[in-house]
Amino acid sequence: MKKNLAVICPFCGTINYIQVEESDYNDYVNGKLAQDAFPYLSSDERELLISGVCSSCWKGLFSEEEEDYEPDVNECGYNPYMGCYDFDC
Repeated sequence: MKKNLAVICPFCGTINYIQVEESDYNDYVNGKLAQDAFPYLSSDERELLISGVCSSCWKGLFSEEEEDYEPDVNECGYNPYMGCYDFDC
């Protein structure tokens, strides 16, 4: 049976959906390593399950090219760490 997971990136607030086998998810929750539990997922999808960080933010945070990475925020200006700084939210 398939299980749909919704993971919210803590940096940009994007909701990412991943579909996994329920038995594999149970194995992962019980201590199996992500790469062993979900060999059919991409490395970006497995990292999303492990850390919650989406691939765009991960690349921006750990890129050697950008010193001061600022993740995109939602249209209203919401940032999960700073809160809402637009009164139209």
